[in-house]
Amino acid sequence: MTPETLMRSVVSAFAKGDLRPLVAAADANIVWKSGATKKGPFRFGGTYEKTPGLLEVLLEISTRYTFRRFEPKEIVCSGELVFGLFDVELDYRNSADGRLEPKPVATEFVLRWRVRDNKILEHQAFFDTASMLVQQG
Repeated sequence: MTPETLMRSVVSAFAKGDLRPLVAAADANIVWKSGATKKGPFRFGGTYEKTPGLLEVLLEISTRYTFRRFEPKEIVCSGELVFGLFDVELDYRNSADGRLEPKPVATEFVLRWRVRDNKILEHQAFFDTASMLVQQG
């Protein structure tokens, strides 16, 4: 499988709430970096390492967000590196404010992966944090 095909299949499943392809494709020593480099307004900020770190960040993300759309606009590969630009729509839930209805959020994500032997060694996400915070309220 090419890195592009791997990214397309993992992201497609992720958009449907199926995290199994991502977990299966992640190397045991994966390094996961968020677009928000430190914890703060985004609970999933920072760097997570290895399988336990991956599971931790996925829990942090799924606690607040449900992805409705994660559509590729462009995916480019160069050797072990694959970059993807995606249109993303998700629902944000903030149980702390007592709101029952999720707020819709739309943005673009850029994902950068280092892939070797069909395993994701590194993941880094980039997104417009200010726009997301404004949309979340």
